[in-house]
Amino acid sequence: MTTDAAALNEIIQSLHEQVALLASAAQIEPPERSDLRDELVRNQLLRAAEILRGAAVLGSAQNAICLGIVSRSLLELLISSLWLVRSIENASAHQSAARAELAKALRLNLEAGKAKIKERATGKDVTVEFLETEQMKKPARRLSVEQQAKEADVLDIYTVFYRFMSLETHGHSESPQSASDIRELCEVHLQGIGAVSRAIGQVCVWWLMHRSWPDNESIRKVLGLNSEKP
Repeated sequence: MTTDAAALNEIIQSLHEQVALLASAAQIEPPERSDLRDELVRNQLLRAAEILRGAAVLGSAQNAICLGIVSRSLLELLISSLWLVRSIENASAHQSAARAELAKALRLNLEAGKAKIKERATGKDVTVEFLETEQMKKPARRLSVEQQAKEADVLDIYTVFYRFMSLETHGHSESPQSASDIRELCEVHLQGIGAVSRAIGQVCVWWLMHRSWPDNESIRKVLGLNSEKP
């Protein structure tokens, strides 16, 4: 594998081009009437574009550790994209996930006494009453990334990639020391990031244009997993 600066810069330039393509894809108007999933996949495309833009900056700085962490985040975005387009119920669950997680974090702090809710006018502590409100009732458990991958029929991709990427995210991997090894690892990460971003584009564009989603084999092909040996 070529690891000189010119090769790395070429990959980074390619990522910048993909950023523009993802942002452009978010403007696609579906041929059929609107669906909740349209808004969500557009958000996924724009989020992927921003993550990719950040990866290009990290690549220029040759920050291999952060690129490894970004890779995992992008793969999670791919899996969630594949999962949310499967049904309107999945899309609704995905849309409400952020609010549910925020409510969960607030509830845990309130129950632990680390935060309080007070009436604005009187200053009375109404934490107990607030915890009994509908909005603070325990939400449905958010599906794990693994379960989403299973339901989206890409559990093999999760197993092969996501688990290993978690090593870097949780600080359980060894970092290269020499400049050439760091540059080579950056190149590997950037190539993987580029492949995953293309897969996200494929998933979202297929939904917007065809009201369908690519199967496991199509995703594997975009990720470069089905390349025939010479």
